[in-house]
Amino acid sequence: MATLMRRSCATLLSRNNSMAWCFSRALVTPSVRSFSASTYLRTEEATGANSNSSQDATNQSSNSPAVPSAKGTPEAILKKALTLVPEYGWTTVAISKAAESMGYPAIIHGMFPNGGADLIDYFLQDCLNRLPLELEGRMDGLKTQEKIRLGTLTRLGMVAPYIDRWPEALAIMGQPSNVPMSLNHLGKIVDEIWHLAGDTSADMNWYTKRASLAGIYTTTELYMTTDKTPNYEATQRFLDRRFEDAATLGKATNEVLQIAEFGVKSVFGILNSKGLRF
Repeated sequence: MATLMRRSCATLLSRNNSMAWCFSRALVTPSVRSFSASTYLRTEEATGANSNSSQDATNQSSNSPAVPSAKGTPEAILKKALTLVPEYGWTTVAISKAAESMGYPAIIHGMFPNGGADLIDYFLQDCLNRLPLELEGRMDGLKTQEKIRLGTLTRLGMVAPYIDRWPEALAIMGQPSNVPMSLNHLGKIVDEIWHLAGDTSADMNWYTKRASLAGIYTTTELYMTTDKTPNYEATQRFLDRRFEDAATLGKATNEVLQIAEFGVKSVFGILNSKGLRF
């Protein structure tokens, strides 16, 4: 089935260009604007505060730089760097500042040759790992369409803390060298949402459902970057309209490609409106 998704991506890329399908995610907004559908923002905010306090205390207790030998060091640095994205963006600077705050020399950013792309990759994988935990027990008793909606909103809720700088992430993910990673994460997102919703299809429907949701998820996330309403209410309404437009997520392949292609065009429209060029 992964082969089918890759073939679909190749078809879309050939119909646009090698940088067109930049379906990725991440960034930062006030914590008061979060999706009520997800508990992620509240729990992450509390966890982050405790973690930062503990780390500060550790840093103050040592006057000499730490030696980056522990296996968990790269992940720890990237995790810390996420808290600095609001100030420094998805950049090598954020990674260097994070390393310095943990007692490592700034030059340690050399461990991350792809810079901001490595930070985005870490964030997206972390979101994927947390999604099942966020949805545990919350889909019980819901219809399939309701499960897909909840899963999509919950995943979007993880993006909310970083939404103000998300156009920067889109620009990075739109670079030719990063498109494969972007596509890979998009495929994982929609596949995980369908899996958690209980989908067991093993025919062409497997492909069409995921391709359709990919287009819906991408356009909704892009809309979210322009949404200034409390708790992203406009984004939630936008998502509902996209589901209504799709009617069902098991559409004909041609219609699915049209939905996904609209997502591609939306990416460039928003990036252009923000003055970002490729």
